[in-house]
Amino acid sequence: MWPLPPLKPCRFLKRRNRFLVEADVGPLHLPNSGRMGELLLPGTPCWYHPRPTPKTVGRMILVESQGVLVGVDASLANRLLEVLIREGFFGPLGPGPGNLRREVPLRGERLDFWARIGGKEAFLEAKNCNRVEEGLALFPDAPTPRGARHLRLLAAFARDGGLAYAVWMVQHPLAQAFALDPEDRLLHRAAREAKEAGVRLLAFRIRPTLEALYLDGELPWVFLPPKENLEGHHQGHG
Repeated sequence: MWPLPPLKPCRFLKRRNRFLVEADVGPLHLPNSGRMGELLLPGTPCWYHPRPTPKTVGRMILVESQGVLVGVDASLANRLLEVLIREGFFGPLGPGPGNLRREVPLRGERLDFWARIGGKEAFLEAKNCNRVEEGLALFPDAPTPRGARHLRLLAAFARDGGLAYAVWMVQHPLAQAFALDPEDRLLHRAAREAKEAGVRLLAFRIRPTLEALYLDGELPWVFLPPKENLEGHHQGHG
């Protein structure tokens, strides 16, 4: 469980750019680069944390869709993964503050966590997902070369004998299973190679409320067939 800051209601009006939306209360920071076309519809009820800055009146956290609350703050995936690490889901965490570090460099990139788990070094990467179609959570919402690079880094680390985890936090209570969108061919291929290298690929359903995000259980992973004949696609971020 991760407690949320105090939230106030609003209604979404339009998206100005990837990280800025217009609501009926004024401009809000949207900490999520996904398209979210099925979630961000004009008039959609939303909840934000009021925290004025020179450019915004707060930060969007939740939206309502299909009668449920859906989390749109992608940065909270990291916080939820840290909860799992500290609770020992991946194994006993070594004693002392030095056995868990955030934003740790690896071969020119930064991964979300380095930890010493069960006496072994581990790298863990958190990804956020809030796209759900007929019960199937799909990632990404926009193609993510960065996500593919992270999976290749984890695969190389696993081949060298380390523990490696890629963990998707699905902030949507209607998700029943998880899959990578095969339209992102680079990510799809990197995930298969990572799995073969020993990287653990996991997904969890998150149930948002107005007070907190709750870890609702692990989702079954589905590998959809790759779409090998697709042409190029737009770049995005994961």
